[in-house]
Amino acid sequence: MRKRQIDTLKIFNLNVQQVKENDEYLITFESGGREITINILLGADFPNAKPKLVVSPILNHPWVNSSTGEIENAPGILNYTIHSDLGRVVQAISREFERHPPQLLNGSPGTPQHSRNGNSQEPKAPDRGIVASPVTVEQDVFGLKELSLDDLKRLDRDEDYLENFIEKIGFVQNQTREMNHLLDQIEATATENFSKKQLIDEQKAKLAEMYEEFMELGDRYEALNIKYMKKAEDFSPQHIKELLQIAASAADARSDEEAQKFLAGDSDVGTFLSTFIESKKSYTMRKAKEDRLTQQLTALERAAF
Repeated sequence: MRKRQIDTLKIFNLNVQQVKENDEYLITFESGGREITINILLGADFPNAKPKLVVSPILNHPWVNSSTGEIENAPGILNYTIHSDLGRVVQAISREFERHPPQLLNGSPGTPQHSRNGNSQEPKAPDRGIVASPVTVEQDVFGLKELSLDDLKRLDRDEDYLENFIEKIGFVQNQTREMNHLLDQIEATATENFSKKQLIDEQKAKLAEMYEEFMELGDRYEALNIKYMKKAEDFSPQHIKELLQIAASAADARSDEEAQKFLAGDSDVGTFLSTFIESKKSYTMRKAKEDRLTQQLTALERAAF
């Protein structure tokens, strides 16, 4: 209930500033060309107990205690109950000071107002001989003129009857509906934001999974790329040429070894012919392939490939 009351303060008033969370707030507005501040002090028992409102600078007004600046006699303060709306109580007081700018307690007038012919004139102070003028306006709004004396007395002594009467006033019902609508919008927005938070958390988790998968794919790509580079090196034309040169040299050396064995009498004619011819055949084929590949590479180099 305390938070709801503070919410109504922010809904129905402009320039609400927080001095101490949940305990002290202030609003500023202009009255007669002066900046007026109302300090709202919420005691430990609020909203069961009425708030303390202090106006600065101290105004010469029947609602204001001339010694402390506390607003004591405003209707919203005098009739305050746990069901009152703090925001509307403060709004009614600030509007009264805006519509009927009072003098400061020291009697200094407000900012001079200019008439249409350009001549400045002092603003008229509220007629203290008709102090009830603002109250009369409130009576018209509240519909008190239509009540009998018995009804007025009952309003004064029966708190439940007073609350029921206030709740049936047209502008009170309108403001209540407006406040409830705003609070419903706030709740709907909070619910929507909460649902979006869940969606964002899910998307974050999904993104984290995708990131892990991306890192695994990156590691796999690096391994495959290393393997590819090795294969590309193994099957490069220059490397194949070198392997052909080695293989041709090996086949040629093997044929020479077989010839030396035959001359030394270590092998017969049949063995010599089969091994020697096979070695020479391998040498010839590999040498031919090497020469052809060398020609091709030389042609590519000349063509600037």
